[in-house]
Amino acid sequence: MPLLPPLGLPARRLLACTLACALVAAVAAGPAHAGGWETVSASRTYNTIALDSDDTVNPMRGYHRWQNQELVPQAAPALDAFRRYHWRDLESVQGQYTFGAILADLKAAREQGRKYAFRLRMMAGYDDGQLYAPAYLAGNPSCLHGCGFWADSGAASGKTWVPDWNDPFVLARSRALLQALAQAIAASGNGASIAWIDVGLYGQYGEWAMRKSVYANRPAGIEEASTDTRRALAQMHFEAFPTRQFVMFIPYANRDALRYALLEQTITSKPVGLRADCLAQAGYFRQWTDHADDWRLFSGQWRKAPFVAEFCPFESGQAGPATARAQASEFHISSVGNANFALSKPDNQRWLSLSEAERHDLLMLGREAGYRYSVDSTWVSLTGDGQLTLAATFRNSGNAPTYEPWNVRLEMVDAGGVARWSATVPVALNSLAGGGVTTSVQSSWRVPVLAAGSYALRLVARDARPADGQQRRPLAWVLAERDADGGLTLRNLRSR
Repeated sequence: MPLLPPLGLPARRLLACTLACALVAAVAAGPAHAGGWETVSASRTYNTIALDSDDTVNPMRGYHRWQNQELVPQAAPALDAFRRYHWRDLESVQGQYTFGAILADLKAAREQGRKYAFRLRMMAGYDDGQLYAPAYLAGNPSCLHGCGFWADSGAASGKTWVPDWNDPFVLARSRALLQALAQAIAASGNGASIAWIDVGLYGQYGEWAMRKSVYANRPAGIEEASTDTRRALAQMHFEAFPTRQFVMFIPYANRDALRYALLEQTITSKPVGLRADCLAQAGYFRQWTDHADDWRLFSGQWRKAPFVAEFCPFESGQAGPATARAQASEFHISSVGNANFALSKPDNQRWLSLSEAERHDLLMLGREAGYRYSVDSTWVSLTGDGQLTLAATFRNSGNAPTYEPWNVRLEMVDAGGVARWSATVPVALNSLAGGGVTTSVQSSWRVPVLAAGSYALRLVARDARPADGQQRRPLAWVLAERDADGGLTLRNLRSR
């Protein structure tokens, strides 16, 4: 009886499979020759883990570690960590930089098997009387109007120091800061462990938003940041780290800077993604949905670059978790900071202070955000003389693709766990945008003669970047049958 290809195989590959299957059938008619392979022709289907019980932790999806906290319980620590830093702590004296904290955090992330994201800030909040830029900057005679001013909103808690974003000296020192940091990270040897960089420095918390009220009594000569200034602040980030992944804050007032960063500049080697600082705030995205023509320019950016978010602080009873979950689904947000809620409670009580329904929504948010790659089915054919054919169907049931380079490898692994043969399966995971989309592939290889024994045939998605100690661990398939390392054993093969 002739052997048939697996159901659902694309028509364009049917002829190749038919020929391969015929060859298998011919070999299967008699025993494999001495020193060859035991013949195989077998199909198999696999079980995608149900969403509501999915504990898979993969990089740049779900939750990331936020300011050294992970409050929503996960099956394993996050594979990305995010921190933010004040400029004053990095350059106390002009031209003398102290990047020890950033370099230590980057090194620690690498040692913990994570990658690391960060943002620099020239401001924090309002009315706290704090100067977050370097002390040498305030009132510096090199500035046209003192480099900034102290705004008084009448709050009893204090005043707010507002930088003069447009001043050439402020911009020059900002550029020097970023260039010096890039050089320090390069010298550390850990630059490949950067997950993403927030385009920062401008606005409250470096999040590209400013209250117009602080300019009500501004000194003569100081204005709000101009379009050219905002573009320049983004550009200096890109010039300092041209090969790194960036994300850009999304306030509607910064649509021109977004247009420059996402659609016009050609400095960065990777597309720039989006960054939201107020996930869980009802109505936050109306600034874009109320301007549909403007949003249309950026609404599909998630297909090629990550959309990262953090929560606006919420307490139990404020509908924050349900709102955040709905927003992440609608706008294809991949990774969310795992903290910044229930701030009225001690850290060890914040998660438990939420209701059961709120905790459920946050758990589901972590499961739904980003990619969920699985293998629907495989068909393996092996002839006695080592002609190996694989047909496989891959699926992404998540809400976005991966944004990192992965090679899907077919590997023959011996009893000691050593891969004795491997080949690349021609599937681009980042082309599967999510929503249950699938793709089917088929390839054949000639397997060399291996020592007699049993070999596990495995599908493993491995980091395609150089093996420099900063690679990701293998991507974990969202499959009930997956192995401990996240890969998938298809079957055992035997060499005689």
